[in-house]
Amino acid sequence: MASRTGSSGPLVALVVFVVLAVLSMVSAIYFYSEMNTAVDAMKAAKANLREVITDDQLAGSRVMAFQSGASAAGQSLVAHIVEQQEAIATLIAGDPNADLSLLRTLLALSEEQTAKQALETLRRDLAAALSKVQDQIKTSAQITAAAENARLEADARVKIASEEVQRLNATLAPYRASSERALGEIAELKNELIQARDAAQGEFANQLAEEKDKQAVLVATTQSLTERVNTLQKQLEQFRIKPRDPALLVDGRIVDLGVSDNQVYISLGSKNHVRPGMTFEVYPDASAILYDPKTDRQSPGKASIEIIKVGDTTSTARVTRSKRGSSVSRGDVLANAIYSPDYQYKFLVHGKFDVDTDGKVTDGEANYIRGKIQEWGGTVLEGDTLTPEVDFVVIGAVPPRRMAQPLGEDSAAYAAYLAEKRAYDAYEELAASAKAAQVPVLNWNRFQILTGAAER
Repeated sequence: MASRTGSSGPLVALVVFVVLAVLSMVSAIYFYSEMNTAVDAMKAAKANLREVITDDQLAGSRVMAFQSGASAAGQSLVAHIVEQQEAIATLIAGDPNADLSLLRTLLALSEEQTAKQALETLRRDLAAALSKVQDQIKTSAQITAAAENARLEADARVKIASEEVQRLNATLAPYRASSERALGEIAELKNELIQARDAAQGEFANQLAEEKDKQAVLVATTQSLTERVNTLQKQLEQFRIKPRDPALLVDGRIVDLGVSDNQVYISLGSKNHVRPGMTFEVYPDASAILYDPKTDRQSPGKASIEIIKVGDTTSTARVTRSKRGSSVSRGDVLANAIYSPDYQYKFLVHGKFDVDTDGKVTDGEANYIRGKIQEWGGTVLEGDTLTPEVDFVVIGAVPPRRMAQPLGEDSAAYAAYLAEKRAYDAYEELAASAKAAQVPVLNWNRFQILTGAAER
């Protein structure tokens, strides 16, 4: 029995030792793990603290002053700084949440300007304004004193004038009776003048009636003469060279197509007086040259061409514009309102034009049209009167017209009104005369299209 107890003692001791060793090892592992976790937490805390403030900033005098203030107030450093910032924002903007950008906006500060500089500027401006106000107060006092002196002087003069009026009334009293007699005589003279005026008006009415009778005779005579002129014009039309309708101006044809798509050959050459640079509008046939009087628009052709090389009887041209979906073909006809192979048309150009489409009509642009007509073989007639030799009238924009005659004595305004009225009347008279004589009238749009010079 004693031998068994003695042999088990070391075993128990060994077991206890192993258990204690295991427990020590487990405790060491646990505490080491906790230490690593604490170290990581400390590193994370330091990293988070550096995001808020660096070590150099924390050691700075300004931050230390904030720390002292925070300790005295029993606050954290961040709470103390936030409280100070909110106090400053409330002092300046009345809003604790105002940021620096809002404060600069409220104080109207530039990026480089400080509030101190702005306040100093305001103080200087205020001092200057106060000085100016004081000067104005002194000036106002001087003006007030001068006005008071003027008032006293005026009162004195009024008193003197009143005394003078009284003396004059006493002096004029004897003459009042004679003045009343003179007023009576004036009234009688006025009545006589009224009677004479009435008599003159009656005589004028009689003369006016006689003039109206004479005018009626003149109107009848004018009508008779007008009828006679119309008869003579009809007789003259029988002997006059009549221009062709601009809708039927066919000057030549496309005789062949070039190798390239934009080159064609036409049936006109140097013998037909064509030259490089002349343009023509291309139509499938003569019936396609149409004019719509409702819109005052000339129908453009399928294409426009420009002469680039001239032979004796044919010429080479390039296509400068073509309508989408259409192509130039052999047999297509050519039209140019100015050019004619066997006749030199005579043109009357009237008014002002807007060739460059800038919204302004000028005489210079009318001269441009005259130059084009002469360049392409036409003749430009001088003057603004329609004569029997005119073949075409090229007319500009309708002149402006003031309907009401200006009142008052402004000679410049009346001269402008008179010039506008004359220009408008001349325009209307020429248009009516051309219509009555059946002379074709071309505006800038029809002129461009019928010469193949429309905008490309």
